Amino acid sequence: MRLLPILFLSVGTMLHGQAIIEYGASAGRAGPAAAAIGKSVTKTIGQLDRTLAVAAGADAKPLPTQPSTVVIPAVASAPEPIAPAIPIDFAEIVTGMDKSDLLKKAGKPAMSLTSTESSTLVETLWYRSGEDRVTIILRNGKVARISGAEKLSAK
Repeated sequence: MRLLPILFLSVGTMLHGQAIIEYGASAGRAGPAAAAIGKSVTKTIGQLDRTLAVAAGADAKPLPTQPSTVVIPAVASAPEPIAPAIPIDFAEIVTGMDKSDLLKKAGKPAMSLTSTESSTLVETLWYRSGEDRVTIILRNGKVARISGAEKLSAK
């Protein structure tokens, strides 16, 4: 009876050792195959390089003996100034407004998420106005809730 636990522990240790040996043997067999694949890829790329070099040599034009002159304009034109973004007036957005009207007044949101709740399409739109953020929730394409806009109207 006393030998039974010792027997179980030793069998487990032997099986673990067997697994390590088999892993090492299979990893050792994969090495030569990987080396052969590497040589094959190197050979294929070398052949491709030679083929492209021959094709480039047939189409190559002789280089001009004198360098060409490049004309650089003395004055570069200044880029057009970008008009500052007009802040969104979230006071114009009211509950019940259609999504199309919302997008006309507020534009594309910074981020949006669409989901369904009890077979109702729910869209959450996040807008930024400076450092402030406004969240608008649409249900079935209509504005259901606006949060964060009250801070903007207080300013």
